[in-house]
Amino acid sequence: MEAALNELPLALFTTLAPMGAGAFVALACALFTTTFSDEQLRKIDRFMAIPLIVVLVGFVASFFHLASPLHAPLVFAGVGSSPLSNEIVAGCIFTVLAVVYWIMGVTGKLPASARKGFAAVVAVAAIVFACFTGLAYVMDTIASWNSPLVPVQFAGFALTGGMALGALVLTLAGALDDAAKGSFKTVALAVVAAGVVLAVAAFCAHVMGVSGLSNALENGADLVSGVTSFVVLAAVLLAASGVATVLAVRGMSPMALSLAAVVLAVAGIFVARLVFYAVQLSVGLYVM
Repeated sequence: MEAALNELPLALFTTLAPMGAGAFVALACALFTTTFSDEQLRKIDRFMAIPLIVVLVGFVASFFHLASPLHAPLVFAGVGSSPLSNEIVAGCIFTVLAVVYWIMGVTGKLPASARKGFAAVVAVAAIVFACFTGLAYVMDTIASWNSPLVPVQFAGFALTGGMALGALVLTLAGALDDAAKGSFKTVALAVVAAGVVLAVAAFCAHVMGVSGLSNALENGADLVSGVTSFVVLAAVLLAASGVATVLAVRGMSPMALSLAAVVLAVAGIFVARLVFYAVQLSVGLYVM
């Protein structure tokens, strides 16, 4: 895991940004299943600043990975051909949409007739952003990362962490109780379950698959054996976050459990990301 700590800025970015984006999926689910009062909507809009801050903190962390932050604009030169450039563009599109939604909401300029549709667009952009973040790592030069399971687990991270963060936002806005009276709790259960399954299954399958790889310097089985306990820890934390989110949505100590769900999600995703970097195996010296 020592080598993984060298990727700490990217580990923070890939933990926080998809999770903050995923909160807009929770927002869309709530809006499509619950009729909130104008006062509740105002509070929800105000507290949606929290997921936005989480996303922005993630982006700030990613800048510390660059040799020179001034070179950041050069990333856009590879749009369409570079997975990294595509990730940044997807992130920018999502962030712009989310910020515009938030500004229109807090200033009272978001028409009721457009709110659901706009929220749905932002939610879709959030998942696209999460998937592109994972696709940025799918490359031929690193055999251990070259797997479709990588973007799948990112989608799972976004849904698991995003629903936890969304539940916290609704709780702070005093709107979770009303949401739980309708079909939101059923939808939330389905989304959280899907998120946990995608995150845990794809993450574990991906890491276990690395054990079958090797190169002239390292053996994948050795790398995996060194992080097995962390794989289990990440899976347990993510599952616990999902359970806490569902219980919060069902009205069991919503403030305490939604906050716990967020903390567990951050910890689980972060550990998973460190494991990901710890099992890096280059293809340059790769042999079967």
